[in-house]
Amino acid sequence: MKSKKTISLPRKIIGYVVLALCAVFFLYCFGVMIYKITAHAKVGAMVSRFMAEFGFLCLLSLVGFDLRFGLFSWNKNKILKVLGWIIRVVSCVFFVGFISLSLTVIVFGAKTSDKTPNTVCVLGLVLNDGQIQKDLVYRLQQTLDYNASYPDTVFIATGGNSEDPEFSEAAVMVKYLRSHGFIGSDDKLIAETNAKTTVENFKYVAEMVDKTSPLGVITNNHHMFRATHIAKKQGFTNIVNIPAPATPSLYMENVTWESICVIFETLSGHLAF
Repeated sequence: MKSKKTISLPRKIIGYVVLALCAVFFLYCFGVMIYKITAHAKVGAMVSRFMAEFGFLCLLSLVGFDLRFGLFSWNKNKILKVLGWIIRVVSCVFFVGFISLSLTVIVFGAKTSDKTPNTVCVLGLVLNDGQIQKDLVYRLQQTLDYNASYPDTVFIATGGNSEDPEFSEAAVMVKYLRSHGFIGSDDKLIAETNAKTTVENFKYVAEMVDKTSPLGVITNNHHMFRATHIAKKQGFTNIVNIPAPATPSLYMENVTWESICVIFETLSGHLAF
């Protein structure tokens, strides 16, 4: 009877590295969840988000377990061995694909378009007990900087998520911009107060502008990839990327979440490529 094949030292080391990275990232995502909950984020939403990230980390860790322990190749039954190899290939493809997607999200969000559109859409972000999150402040600061350079541009702040339009994301955003030196009359700063998701952001903005004209989009860099492709699905043909920075300590967790959302929203038909 053949003895079980010995796993080489380099393969063991790579396996340990993959598992260690997954473990560290799990602790990081867990820490982000606790931080956001203490910062008055909705507990249910944050726990659901963490569980989704945990599930994907478990899938990614399969590659590490396979490298270190030969997880899918130990059985000598031919049928089970073939099944193991199928799982091995699928897990490796998923691992490479997810890492590649995350890198794409990072690179895409680092690019700013050279065009200067006449209309810019500023995407909202859920408020925590009526307070503006730091990532939304980054979006609004980018809006103020762009407004200072191009004061004739029309800005549409979009975001609802409130039963009272007076306290919607968009209304709070407009108030913030006005109080921090926004240049221009009321017709240069418009509030769209119905949208509750990024899909609805562009759905309602599409009712206000010509979808074939250049439309600038201001959102955080990690959100830019998904937002742009949602806009394309809604029929916009000329998107101008104006990415804002994001909170550095939360950045990689946000990239992970955005990558997960891209997968699910592609499957649900909300994105166009």
